[in-house]
Amino acid sequence: MWLPGLRVGFSLLPSLVLLLDLLGLAAGTSQRMFLEEMLKDYDVNVWPHGDTGKPTTVNVQMFINSFGSLNAANMDYSIDVFLRQRWNDPRLRFSDTREKITVTNPAIQAKIWKPDTYFNNVKDAEVHQVTMPNILVRLHRNGDVLYSMRVTLTLACSMEFEKYPFDAQFCGTSISSYANTDDVIVYKWVDVNPIDLPDQLEIAQFDLINYSTDNYTQYFVTGNFSGLMVHFSLRRQNGYHVLQTYVPTILIVSISWVSFWLDPNAVPGRVSLGVTTLLTLTTLASGIRAQLPPVSYVKAIDVWIGMCMIMVFGALLEFTLANWLANKKISENGQTIFRIPKAPEDVEDAAGKSPKTYMDYARALDRLCRGLFPFSFLVFNIVYWPYYLIQQHRTLSIHG
Repeated sequence: MWLPGLRVGFSLLPSLVLLLDLLGLAAGTSQRMFLEEMLKDYDVNVWPHGDTGKPTTVNVQMFINSFGSLNAANMDYSIDVFLRQRWNDPRLRFSDTREKITVTNPAIQAKIWKPDTYFNNVKDAEVHQVTMPNILVRLHRNGDVLYSMRVTLTLACSMEFEKYPFDAQFCGTSISSYANTDDVIVYKWVDVNPIDLPDQLEIAQFDLINYSTDNYTQYFVTGNFSGLMVHFSLRRQNGYHVLQTYVPTILIVSISWVSFWLDPNAVPGRVSLGVTTLLTLTTLASGIRAQLPPVSYVKAIDVWIGMCMIMVFGALLEFTLANWLANKKISENGQTIFRIPKAPEDVEDAAGKSPKTYMDYARALDRLCRGLFPFSFLVFNIVYWPYYLIQQHRTLSIHG
């Protein structure tokens, strides 16, 4: 009973699909013709309020989609941002049943006036093109225009490394018009959430503590330009450097103290131990320096590496002194002579007795250094860690 009706339904399906396609095409053609008619006498080179001579207010809002890691060597950082600009253009008002019109055609977008916004400290920028150019132009009936784009920016940041890796960096950016002075364009942050951030924003090696926005005016010989600034307060996380730098160097310094428990005449063992730890520490320090720019001032990591170098090199010098005392002969007439260690069969004198040396003093020196070196390193740690951690929080409180 139902088979004839089913056949009729299937026979009408292609006609319905064709009708829907024609309606969609007609709607798209209608919108394109509507925009072309509205922009027929539109001058893209004149700002929206050019006929009255008043500046156009551009309200700006940024959504930070992602925050890249700070590159200390190049002194820059990257952000993926949705830049949203809003202004009112009386020439684009329309009376229609639609509340808003989204313009996706690049040719029509180019016919609409847009502010020539640029980033002052940008090194590199890229507008996303996948799967379509990430640019939005939306027109409202009252003439309001929304201009949004997704762009990845590499921005310069002047960094200070005196307290590295316990440092806090203050980076930001500023935007303004490249060609239009403040009598043409005036920039303002939106009143609510001028900088919008995702709930779970992660920054490699850093914590975002705070951010602030401000308006400013640039004064050049070519005119005065309105602009906006945003500043980010970032605190470096210490976990990475504790595991990759501080723990290995502490172990290297501790291994160098093993030589104090070896015999003063164990030349191969004590020399190889001291030289190996010194070279390992030098290699580790070179890797740390490669991550930073060649600045002239002393950094917190330099103080730490320098103290570790002193401890390791001091252990090597202590062995030299202990070995010298262990092989310094005491002659019967009270005079002493230095003698290079020889084979056991050559040590005894003609009477078959071993010569007297300062071996007891060498061993006493080793026993003294077993406690002196760890104690000195412990005192250094007690002073080093609280000082730089307090300095890090003090820097944030000053700029907070």
